[in-house]
Amino acid sequence: MKRLVSLICVLAMVGGAALAGPVSEVAKSAREAAREYGAAVRNCDMGWALDSMYPPLRRTYADQLSSRDPRMEAANARRIMGTERESEAQAQARMKANSKALRDRYVKMGQDMRAAGFKVESFTVGNAVAEYVVNPPTSMARQVRRDTAGRTRVEDLKSDKDRSRLVVLPTKLVYSLPGGDGRTQRVQRDGYIFAVRDEVISTPGLARGTKLNKWYFIDSNTDVNILRAFFPNLPLNIELPDCGERPVR
Repeated sequence: MKRLVSLICVLAMVGGAALAGPVSEVAKSAREAAREYGAAVRNCDMGWALDSMYPPLRRTYADQLSSRDPRMEAANARRIMGTERESEAQAQARMKANSKALRDRYVKMGQDMRAAGFKVESFTVGNAVAEYVVNPPTSMARQVRRDTAGRTRVEDLKSDKDRSRLVVLPTKLVYSLPGGDGRTQRVQRDGYIFAVRDEVISTPGLARGTKLNKWYFIDSNTDVNILRAFFPNLPLNIELPDCGERPVR
């Protein structure tokens, strides 16, 4: 049961019905993208969750999983130390195998959740609480300004430099699962997700497999410092909504 509860946080990276309120066009686009996958949430489709994860983070998780495999330990050590070189074909094959292993694990997570009786009753995505334009380390990341009416105003950046958008979306997940006494427990979890899309890529390879203007998601369990590995100039004081869990009837 403890393992099942830990998987709930992973599931919270995908979206459902949206809540009303004034938002920028970019934030609205992010929220609409999150809304499209309510069925995946209800079905505990962890394979979709992984496929929709920001690709650089997905590759990081795949490499971490491979590094914990005793069968790969020696080969990984030789590669990292530079005593064994990979051809491009070997590197591609290794990354493909790592990605498959990670996807298999996520699919198994979803299967375990369903088998344990975990059920998503609802998942809502609220209005964005923050929206950031993230540029390379040589530039500044700045929060999008708001007009006098409180609406978010998206800056019209005409630079051809690398640029991504990061939107913080609050979420509300209501789920149920069997308790230790055999009774069904219902819980509400308030959290958030990061929606990320790359808009301008001028540096070859920087997107690392991402598609321009496609929204990807990063769940709230991801440490903000990990985000800064991908977006080094993300502000230190990014705005995040309150999180917590409580039982509901």
